[in-house]
Amino acid sequence: MVNALRVERIREPAALAPIREDWNRLVDQSQRPNVFLTWEWLDAWWATLGAGQRLHVIVVRDAEGAVVGIGPFCIERLGGLWPARILRFLGTKLVSSDYLDVLAVPGLERDVSAAVLQALREDRGVWDLAELSDLPEDSVGLRVLGGEARATRCAVGVSTGEWCPYLPLAPTREEYFDSLGRSKRSRLKRAKKAVEAIGCSYTLADRPETLGPALEALFVLHAKRWAARGLPGNLHDAAVRAFHHRLASTLGSQGAMRIYTLEREGKAVACDYVLQRGKTVYFYQTAFDPDPAWEEYKPGYTLLAHTIEDSVDRGAREFDFLRGREEYKERWTSCVRETWRLTVVPQEHLPALARYRGGQAFRWMKRRIKALISRGKR
Repeated sequence: MVNALRVERIREPAALAPIREDWNRLVDQSQRPNVFLTWEWLDAWWATLGAGQRLHVIVVRDAEGAVVGIGPFCIERLGGLWPARILRFLGTKLVSSDYLDVLAVPGLERDVSAAVLQALREDRGVWDLAELSDLPEDSVGLRVLGGEARATRCAVGVSTGEWCPYLPLAPTREEYFDSLGRSKRSRLKRAKKAVEAIGCSYTLADRPETLGPALEALFVLHAKRWAARGLPGNLHDAAVRAFHHRLASTLGSQGAMRIYTLEREGKAVACDYVLQRGKTVYFYQTAFDPDPAWEEYKPGYTLLAHTIEDSVDRGAREFDFLRGREEYKERWTSCVRETWRLTVVPQEHLPALARYRGGQAFRWMKRRIKALISRGKR
């Protein structure tokens, strides 16, 4: 079958728009459709955060011209003493795209992977090694692309990535409440009554015109919380904020992006930012006022309960807490999935791998020494 497939390379952003529908069709046909692989998410990432990298998307078509696979890649050039050109998935850096992969029509995963790999081997003059992160265990990249790479005498490495807790949801709110158990239901009722008694209420932003202001409220709370720790937080960068505002105009118009807010007298106390694709809700970001006066009311916990309940009402069957082993996630679920990192190096590029690994070790050592010096000054 692979001989009947033909490959196109997209290196200019303007060429991404015409395949938007085909792209999202492949996402929804995949074994685990997710928002981080959608055209909207990755196009927004490239437009706001792709500076300094080279677009290298591989589109696979069948004999009739239909799109049957996409390799959503870019190339990052690392300089310094150990330069390397690293092939990565679009969306890898700064915005925590938790589940990435090669897209393929079901049943054609192996053929598409072979075609993508063949195209990459033909393009070996522009990249040195591939580091494909955030691959789910059942992904095309991990199950198929890695095997195809080994068959073509590439050096292949697999390592663990992120720890992603998730909560299976019952089909109705009544069944969901039953699944919580009497003790947890009682705690949630008391928490809700406490915030309602002091005049707190819930609001929802789920359209572009309301998501913009809600994002700004979330940014303020997030910065306030991290400033209390002496850190900027991961939403301080203007480009990252521009990324989320761009999503508000695309995913927001599709009803796939929501921000729940717990507020008092018109002022945000806590915000939950979620995304949805199919029957899965992704708990992307949370923020709450770190003022000690709010501690007894547990605004973050109370709002999260409300967010999950509304997700059940909207037909979601899974609430994905995404990466991280934060303690609060363990209060809600014990279900966890892991992601993986696939490293692929053509035999002729092994010297590049040695340089890259040397650079990684050197940078790790610099960070370690800097941390030790900083600790000594306290």
